[in-house]
Amino acid sequence: MRITPALGSVVGPIDDSRWGQVFISPTAYGVVEIEDSRGNARNRGVGILTKLSQQLEIPPKSLRVCQEVAIKVMEEGVVSLLLLVPIGRVLYIVLLGEGTVFLKRGEQLSCLMNKVGAISGEVSEGDTVALISRSAIASLPREAFTHVFDHLSALEVAEKLTLLLHETHGGNGAAALIFQVKGLIPIEEDAPVSSSLLVSRRGIASVIGDPRRVVSFIRRKTPASMIGVPRRPMAIVTIVLGVLFLVSVVLGVRKQMNVRKNTDIAKAVASAQHALDEGVALFPLNSVKGRERLTQAKDILAPIAAGISPKSKEGRDIALLYGQIIDNLTLAMQITKVEPQLFFDPELIKKGATIHALGRAEDTLVLLDRLGKTVFTLGFSSKSNQIVAGGEGYDGALFVAIHGDIVYTLTKDGVNRVSTREKKTIPQMIKTDAEWGMVGAMISYGGNLYLLDTQKSRIWKYIATDAPLTASLGGFSELREYLNPDTLPDFSRATGIAVDGSVWIGTSDGRLMRFTQGKENTFVAQGVTPGLGQYLAVYTSDDEKSLYVLDRDNKRVVVLTKDGLYVSQYTWERPMDATQLVVSEKLKRILLLADGKLYSVELK
Repeated sequence: MRITPALGSVVGPIDDSRWGQVFISPTAYGVVEIEDSRGNARNRGVGILTKLSQQLEIPPKSLRVCQEVAIKVMEEGVVSLLLLVPIGRVLYIVLLGEGTVFLKRGEQLSCLMNKVGAISGEVSEGDTVALISRSAIASLPREAFTHVFDHLSALEVAEKLTLLLHETHGGNGAAALIFQVKGLIPIEEDAPVSSSLLVSRRGIASVIGDPRRVVSFIRRKTPASMIGVPRRPMAIVTIVLGVLFLVSVVLGVRKQMNVRKNTDIAKAVASAQHALDEGVALFPLNSVKGRERLTQAKDILAPIAAGISPKSKEGRDIALLYGQIIDNLTLAMQITKVEPQLFFDPELIKKGATIHALGRAEDTLVLLDRLGKTVFTLGFSSKSNQIVAGGEGYDGALFVAIHGDIVYTLTKDGVNRVSTREKKTIPQMIKTDAEWGMVGAMISYGGNLYLLDTQKSRIWKYIATDAPLTASLGGFSELREYLNPDTLPDFSRATGIAVDGSVWIGTSDGRLMRFTQGKENTFVAQGVTPGLGQYLAVYTSDDEKSLYVLDRDNKRVVVLTKDGLYVSQYTWERPMDATQLVVSEKLKRILLLADGKLYSVELK
């Protein structure tokens, strides 16, 4: 398709220091506004338009090239530079300096851009795009644009805006371009089918079912000079001609199919190239949108690259483009391939020991060996370690948590407390409560204890108090529910819990949940490619700016902002049955609990 535009130019008053003009060429359009305190605005503006004409002698074919053109002509004193390039039915738009781009579609007037950047997209017949310089947008209220766009042609809109600018104080240097899509003209890309081939198709379609009719069909085409040939040789000639005819039809049909196939491939390659260029251009401005366009480029080209021989010239070109897409997507996705290194083996301090659960407070990790009924601490930075508790009072121990130098261990009878300095256990500081169902995780935050009940889908909270440690529930309040009564989530597949003021929960069926002040606060991971798997464990804290998601199915840790936007990911190849993780952004390290040991990944 090709756009047939209707144009309207808006130019406000000018003086020696402020000048604005509209740029119109066969391949591109634009708006320039100059401010020059030395009184040379007009000459400088004419110079900018001349540079634009020179740079745009060859029509740009991508958004990136459009950006490069705009950057080359941009200089000090150019307060607005807006460039519009139509390619097919796609518009490339670049904005440098200050200005605004409006789109009028149907009854809706929307602001496409009002800051430095570049965008592209398809337009429809009847759309109107307005490129407006800084002084024009500053001099006229938005209501003025809303009214003048109402069912008017581009020329009428330009005339009204020009009149308003000349009536308004402060419009010197203002300029605007009204670009209206008057029509979309189709461009023939497929080669026309020859009339002889069409005749052949009709002929073969009408006789293909009956051999006698084939002979009759061919005999009607036989020259008169051959009529006297004896019957048997004539039959052979007829058969040969029939075979040649069928072969010519098949070859013609195949050629036509190849033409169409090649046309489809060319369209897909052009579309993938466009998505690549746009993704690269968008990524510095909007990383999520940039990654989306790069992913679209990959999805468009992947099936074509897989179906064409890389030995052909076409195949080599497609493979080169596909490689560029993958390289840029990998860079944009911030994918780091890692080999997790052994960080700590508990057998170093106790033979046969293995790690089943862990917790973290600042630079100290607490580790639980359930079978060995042993609790260890480990320095995150120093790796210094010690056994702080264990023995019969730790039968059925399930989880550990730490706050300061106090370690809490959930056992079959309740929660034990032990100081890492004194190493003296206070057993059953919190006794097992009849309200509990099946506790699937425990964590300490702000001195309080949180128990995740996967059977009843509740979060039990014990608040730290100043009560003597010798008393029942010494140091903690009575059992409380963290969740509001009307908050009824499903924790049956929960894998763990993290707290940073909000409560975060991962599950083994691919869900990430967030709760704030007892209510579910919907959380959606955005821009993760490939999508998250089923087994997900989460980690964050007050000290960490990001949310870290262990995606065991895809052998990676995905980093998200706490608003759900994708940041990066760390992937590995080795088989690891990782179940939990802790992270220190300060120490730039991720620790994974896998196969009873801790493994380390460096944060970039």
